[in-house]
Amino acid sequence: MVINKGFRLLIVAVCAVALLLMAAGWDNQDATSIANRIRLSVAEAAPQSSENITLDVRDADLRDVLTALAIKMDVGIILIVEPDKVSFRVQDSSPVQALELILQSQGLAYLREGDLIIVGEPEQLQNSFFKQLILTRFDLLFVPAGEIKTLITALDIPLTSLTLDPGLNVIWAQGTPQALHKLQELINTVDRPVNDMSLDFRSITLTQISPERALEVLENAGIKPRQSLKLKNRLLVFDTRVFARWAQVEALIREVDTLDGRESKVFVYQLKNITAKDARERLAGFPFQVNTTTFNYPEYTQELLVICPPYLESQVRNALVSIDGTRKKIRVPVASATGGGDKNAFEELNAKRHLLSELSGVPVGNMHISRNLSGSFDTPFYVLWVEETPEKIAQIEELVKRIGN
Repeated sequence: MVINKGFRLLIVAVCAVALLLMAAGWDNQDATSIANRIRLSVAEAAPQSSENITLDVRDADLRDVLTALAIKMDVGIILIVEPDKVSFRVQDSSPVQALELILQSQGLAYLREGDLIIVGEPEQLQNSFFKQLILTRFDLLFVPAGEIKTLITALDIPLTSLTLDPGLNVIWAQGTPQALHKLQELINTVDRPVNDMSLDFRSITLTQISPERALEVLENAGIKPRQSLKLKNRLLVFDTRVFARWAQVEALIREVDTLDGRESKVFVYQLKNITAKDARERLAGFPFQVNTTTFNYPEYTQELLVICPPYLESQVRNALVSIDGTRKKIRVPVASATGGGDKNAFEELNAKRHLLSELSGVPVGNMHISRNLSGSFDTPFYVLWVEETPEKIAQIEELVKRIGN
């Protein structure tokens, strides 16, 4: 008789969980009962390839989701808690990453021994399978072990035990594979030379998108943290360069941390002729379901962050090209000055003209000072006027207001 691999895996998984549970102090009846219940979560099909997957489930039984992942990973998955209904989506991730994300969303953890994965609550795994938890040594190069321990406590990484050896700057930790993996990621993030190190961090808690998706959005927006850590549904940033833009980071993540934001296209469009403020106002007139975000000083900058469905990206880009075209130059007065006594109105406007040119990028030759319009030498009156596109003139007018007319 030929037994396929999937069926052999089922038998091995059921026997293994019964043995593990009895070794942890469960009686035969309890162990057999749980072993029988886990059949729905054990792979019963031939192995498949391990390439990235896309998974989208709505109000599904957790056992069914784990069964699908078990088939993909060619392992047995044992669920030792009562299953709940889950709604979950992951795109282009490895089966292992998908498993970790869905377990994190349910507050569960897992232990793995070869081709067998046991899923349950962290405390239950720690209490029932403590001997299976791994004791691991972590050597630190730059950061004192005591400071790492402080971070571990602040981040609530669920380790079973933590022992420090300050003399060797070593940490001994015991916990589930996920907890040890997060500890290793934390050490890799902050254990750097002193002049490049920061134990300060900023945190974003996500509700709809994954930390990986949040990092992708930040990178598309030109804000890529050098040091970051993904911890369950939180993204921790240790890059002090990003702290100065943290309000912008939070605003951006709020825009995309939605059900639609899981798949939205996010990109920064570099304008050539108009400001981000103008582009945002004009784009709002198009019949698009699109969100836009401007950076600091949108009346001067020319970068517009766009968030839209993937199928609208080409249309949005074409719309931005059309509204960012070169427009005909016009002539508009932007400032004036009156002289008298010791005040030289002409020199005042001339100095202002050079400053406005430096701030706006408009050539000095496009800015002109009129002749004396008062008809009086005692109280001369001059006007500064500009020959430029309407967008550039609007920008210069904003600068004049900021300088003070």
